[in-house]
Amino acid sequence: MNCPRCETTLETYTLGDRDADVCERCGYVGVSVEHESERVEMESWSEAIRRFHDQNAE
Repeated sequence: MNCPRCETTLETYTLGDRDADVCERCGYVGVSVEHESERVEMESWSEAIRRFHDQNAE
């Protein structure tokens, strides 16, 4: 198998049950990744201060 970037023959590395195709010449690594994440709700400063006071109330 050849590198999709520079056409050099890829090396295959195995760790456990996973394989990765790597190009020693250009650094390409054929590892599939997921670029999506869950949306994180932002906390306002007033909510953060209220939470702080609630957690540290005596």
